[in-house]
Formats: sequence, structure tokens, C-alpha cells
Amino acid sequence: MMEAPVEMPLAVDMDGTLILTDMSVLSAKRVFLRKPWMILSTILLEITGKRAKWKKNLARQLKFDPSELDYHAALVEWLTGESARGRKLILATASDRAVAEVIAAHVGLFDDVMGSDGVINLRDHKKAEALIARYGEKGFGYCGNSVHDIPVWDHAGQVVVVNPERGLLDKVGDAADLVFE
Repeated sequence: MMEAPVEMPLAVDMDGTLILTDMSVLSAKRVFLRKPWMILSTILLEITGKRAKWKKNLARQLKFDPSELDYHAALVEWLTGESARGRKLILATASDRAVAEVIAAHVGLFDDVMGSDGVINLRDHKKAEALIARYGEKGFGYCGNSVHDIPVWDHAGQVVVVNPERGLLDKVGDAADLVFE
């Protein structure tokens, strides 16, 4: 694999990529155990297509220690090297930005954080649009793990597949520049 130029920023997905869990699921479990009355409003927001809103509501209530999460060790090691050579790293996630900022601060490698904001659920095409708006078509690399990342990889200058879900490598094919399994 050819090394991406240091000038090409690298966006890294969080759920299932940087961390080996899904913060929306963890948030729901933790918050609903303490505040079960929030379940109904969360379901209503999901049904009405307001996923970013319920993520924000849960993030406001969530208490967690980022050191207790399982991180993808090989990816973190590689990201540490990329950061050391001067590459800009962005944590870009569909999880709520407030949750992502806590995790980014714990990891200590990210120059910026992009996440869902209560209005926009930063996933699929929305994440692709946000990254293109900042860095231009093919102007960024992207690390992801799921079919929801394909719309982002379609516009990325570097495709990094991490912890791929079943069947994903078949869909990505030769487009993958680097794979962490």
C-alpha cells in the first residue's frame, strides 16, 4: 500500500472502528437503566426520523469513563504513527459530538471532532457531505467498518477498512488501501 501524503487529513469512524462497541447502544443501556421513562421519548424520536435528537438527549444523561471502552489496538498504534508524521486526524462519527469529544480527549490523537449534533445524524451520505465540504472530493482518507461507510469511501482519497462487518470486504473490493481485521 502506498502511504497517503501527510497533507491528506484522515477521518476515523468511532463506533466499531476506533472503539469495538456502539456508543448509541451503550448510551441507551446506561441511561435507560437509570431513567426508564426516557425509553418512550427515544422511541418516538426514532420513529419520527429524529435520530440525532435522541442521541443528543442520551448524551446529556450519559456518564461513562472512556478508559473502560475497548479500543482497536492495532488501529490506535497506526494512528499514533500517522499523527507523529504530522497527519491531521479527525474523529468523525454518527455518535453525538459530546460523547465523541470525551473519547477523542482520552485517546489524545485527534485534531478535530465531527459528530451528530442533535439535528444532523452524521452517518452515510451526511458524513460524506460534511467531509467533502471541509476537505474536498478525494481530499481526505477515511477509516470505517460498515456498509454505512461506503458512501464516505466513495469520496475518500484513502480507504481504510477496520474491523469489517461480515461481507463488507466483498463490497469494498480493491478500493481498500489498508485493512485492519
